[in-house]
Amino acid sequence: MSGIVAEEVCGSPLKKKTLYTLDNDRLIKVKSSRDGSTYGFGNFLYEVFFPEGYPDSVSKDYLTYQVFDTIQAFCSYVNGTIATQSVLTGLGVGEEASTALAATMTWVLKDGVGMIGRIVFAWAQGTDLDSDMKRWRLRADFFNDVATFLDIVSSQTRYFAFIICISALLRSIVGIAGTGTRPAIILHQARRNNLGDVTAKDASQETMVHLTAMIVALVIMPWIAHSHLLSWTVFFLLAFIHVLANYCGVKSLNLEQFNQSRFHLAVSAFLNSGGTFVPSIREVNRQEPVIVPLYRKWRYSIGCRLPRRAVSGGDFIEMREIYGDEVFCLMVNPSKGHVAVFLSPAATPADVIRAAFEVELIGHKLLTHFSAVRDTVLEVMRQTRMEAGDLYERFEKLARNEGFDFARNYLGARDWRLTWRSPDARTADFMVM
Repeated sequence: MSGIVAEEVCGSPLKKKTLYTLDNDRLIKVKSSRDGSTYGFGNFLYEVFFPEGYPDSVSKDYLTYQVFDTIQAFCSYVNGTIATQSVLTGLGVGEEASTALAATMTWVLKDGVGMIGRIVFAWAQGTDLDSDMKRWRLRADFFNDVATFLDIVSSQTRYFAFIICISALLRSIVGIAGTGTRPAIILHQARRNNLGDVTAKDASQETMVHLTAMIVALVIMPWIAHSHLLSWTVFFLLAFIHVLANYCGVKSLNLEQFNQSRFHLAVSAFLNSGGTFVPSIREVNRQEPVIVPLYRKWRYSIGCRLPRRAVSGGDFIEMREIYGDEVFCLMVNPSKGHVAVFLSPAATPADVIRAAFEVELIGHKLLTHFSAVRDTVLEVMRQTRMEAGDLYERFEKLARNEGFDFARNYLGARDWRLTWRSPDARTADFMVM
């Protein structure tokens, strides 16, 4: 038998490693000297609930987030069981058959309100779920606790149908927000083109948590069902842990893609340092607020439509003069502290980041012009145009060194695109911004 001729690993060599030797022209598997343990039930569970190649196949914050996600899912399920018992009481389950029709109609009304709520919320906020993922995920879990609270109190009032409809409306937001924000997290966690595996293992973890929570609920429900004090104590305790776990979970995520808050924090640190420093991904995510929006004196919208107020000939000439053949142009409204970013059809995700950087640079300059008049704003925009190219190159280089991703972003760019035409509509002259 010869020496070791092959080494096989899956993920980290410290987790699973197999060595092979050659014996009579056949590969023979030998026990790894670094493994020291045989395949057992613990290893089986490890393979069932974690993506293949873990921890190297997922992001570094994977385990921390999944732990907090497991805690919040457990608390949510148990509280949901308590709420279900209250709703069934309100519907008259177990009472005379005369209540059956009213109970059925109330349940149908509740489901109908929830369906309408899902459609309306997806229409109103669907485009913001990626760019403001952390905050919407936390909001959704808070709304879930409020909905559970309403379910519990519904059976104790005369307005049962009205209250459970409000609860259904809140849960519709929870469902859409949870579904809409989850892909961004999975995409962040999957590091080896293993979206399917990470998604499937996440579903397995959630199912196992629900099974465990179901067993716990079956044990405690007979104990607390006849005591309002115990029911409310358990509910508020689990609700507190649920919200806290969700807060810790979203704060543990270290996303490499920019949204407007993370981009503002990174660019502000860069400009305040004189163009020499960009904070780390972890520091930017740590500073990003997840409860209230980040305060910014200047806000911007990317991929805007032209404002209802028609762009005047003077505005047109000024924008053409400042931005020339650039694939974006800006319109600053100093009275509202807002910048509209118009994109051409040729604009790429990289151009979106460049446009956002120019907006941040303009806002940074205008902070020293609180009584900004039109001439001052235009002068700042012209100056920014001349400086933005070199500054952006330095910022991008420093940010890439920290690990920020410029291939994708969550800056909230809408899909409206604008092409300036020649005033002479008979010509084929299209002036792209």
